[in-house]
Amino acid sequence: MSMDRSAAEASIELALLEQWDPLGVSSAPGEHPEYHGFAHEIYNLLARGGSDVEVARYLHRAEDSELGHPELASRDLAPLVTRLRAIERKM
Repeated sequence: MSMDRSAAEASIELALLEQWDPLGVSSAPGEHPEYHGFAHEIYNLLARGGSDVEVARYLHRAEDSELGHPELASRDLAPLVTRLRAIERKM
């Protein structure tokens, strides 16, 4: 059985929190809705067949333009993209 959209987006959001987290909120207790919109966009990108490069570019653009952390735009996101692909296979 495939994962429904809300479960997939929740898994993507957790992956972003654990492996991306440009805002550094993962160590704070409680809910972390900061990356919900990004999880939604990543879901859409994966669902329409976006490449690994497209996923990484989207995240790097978000780091730079939306989250104000251009210094992070050169880091390697391959481990995160691999995890996102594993989620995609369950969608």
